[in-house]
Amino acid sequence: MKSIRVRALLGWGALVFAGIAAGLLWMVIDAFQATVVTAEAMPGMNPSAESPTDVSRRFSSNLPPQLQQAVAGWNQLISANFAGDQACAECHEKEFQAHRRSGHSRTLTPIDESSLASKLVELGRYQDPQRDQVFEFSRAKDPLLVREVTNAAGVAVPVTWLLGSGTHAQTPIAVDERTQSGVELRWSYFSSNDQLGLTPDHERFDNFASGTIECFGRPMDAADIRACLGCHSTLTPPPSLPIMKSWVVANVGCERCHGPRKKHVELAHLGHAEEAKPMLQYETAEAYMDACSTCHRDESSVKPDATPNELVRFQPYGIKRSRCYLESPDKMTCSTCHDPHDTVSHNRVVSIDQCKQCHGHASSSECSHQPVGDCIECHMPAVEWTAGISFHDHWIRIPDEIPGEFRGVDSAGSLTASDSPHNDGGE
Repeated sequence: MKSIRVRALLGWGALVFAGIAAGLLWMVIDAFQATVVTAEAMPGMNPSAESPTDVSRRFSSNLPPQLQQAVAGWNQLISANFAGDQACAECHEKEFQAHRRSGHSRTLTPIDESSLASKLVELGRYQDPQRDQVFEFSRAKDPLLVREVTNAAGVAVPVTWLLGSGTHAQTPIAVDERTQSGVELRWSYFSSNDQLGLTPDHERFDNFASGTIECFGRPMDAADIRACLGCHSTLTPPPSLPIMKSWVVANVGCERCHGPRKKHVELAHLGHAEEAKPMLQYETAEAYMDACSTCHRDESSVKPDATPNELVRFQPYGIKRSRCYLESPDKMTCSTCHDPHDTVSHNRVVSIDQCKQCHGHASSSECSHQPVGDCIECHMPAVEWTAGISFHDHWIRIPDEIPGEFRGVDSAGSLTASDSPHNDGGE
């Protein structure tokens, strides 16, 4: 079977709530296009108004009865079927601890739970390197507030989420639950130099309209927000329900890849864990790769005009073009080289040993150029995407087939020649 086989052990097909979706897409909102940022037009962004938590609570309580019923059904679905990561630790301690080390375990952080918020308040301000703008940071109650007094006087935008594990970077977004719109902010945190910098790809938005949400970054509609949260979370509400912070199961947890497991946990306590089979089963290498590609992307989801420096972020895209994958059907997946639960290994010896599993000394495909050298440096060079963030090119090729600007790496795997973050596919 090409795709992941979904078992109906818990009636998952019924649990998608056809009733939730039916007739509710009109929802509550018609203000997706409201981008003028004034204290009057967007009181939730006014520091003297209610806190985001208060706004969220009031917004939920004022939903139409039909939608409130759908919300109750959604919450019941989550409660009845999802166990949470901690429930897995009792029997799967090794995998649980490995997952805690991985970037997947911290891909989506509420700003009020992050250490970065305090650092930003201490920093006080950030000068945009591309625009004549200064962003000021403060804190009132829980939310981190961002102001830009020159072009958006009287407005304070409360940051909602940090996207990204922090291995490379973290990008903040602000979500206004009442209008189901938001903004991806102009600045991001980069761990390589422990500093703020321009959010990757925001060079496209250097020109902006004063007095609009563009002052703060890239405007986001509901679809944009769902796309970002969708790859950085275990579960988000369906399109028929509003995007609410409290309804998002943050981070890529166990049940993102294994499916709802509460029944499994309950049966495990009775000694019958095997009776609740995983709802998501990866029966082929292709199905496994498709699961990773959902967020890390392959040829079905990359832009046709993407440059090599952009494509290097999307590991499945590269792997699926590699002879290693094409000539070893149903054998090679991401987990051939990576522990799917743990953080990315940087042990080069272990990585080379993985290559030798197929390209051993007796293999006809043994490297003839430098058989005792570093397979990774030659065949999977590190390529800088942007702002000092590099990814290894997963299109495994012989050096002559690799673009010239991608060759020439030092012993640490870093580029020695200049090439040229927002990472949809990495950490």
